[in-house]
Amino acid sequence: MTGKPAGMLLSSRALETMKSGGSDKADVGENRGLRVSCGKTGVKSFFCRYTSSVTGKLVQVKIGNFPQVSLTIARTKLHETQVAASGRAMSCD
Repeated sequence: MTGKPAGMLLSSRALETMKSGGSDKADVGENRGLRVSCGKTGVKSFFCRYTSSVTGKLVQVKIGNFPQVSLTIARTKLHETQVAASGRAMSCD
């Protein structure tokens, strides 16, 4: 346990109100690993973070920018990236 309070799920509203220079926001629960950063210019970028099973190091992959990439699409890409990184095959159901 890290001692940090449990966070809340990200929302489109929270992303819209992010200010440049503020702290990154992270999703929780099944979407753990999805982060959003707001740069100095105000561009909000989605990132997927995971630990590499090969190197054991933290890997960060850019998914895209908000609002061109919606929160729903970013979460879908997060899950696809996690499956690919784990080496599991995606279900065709």
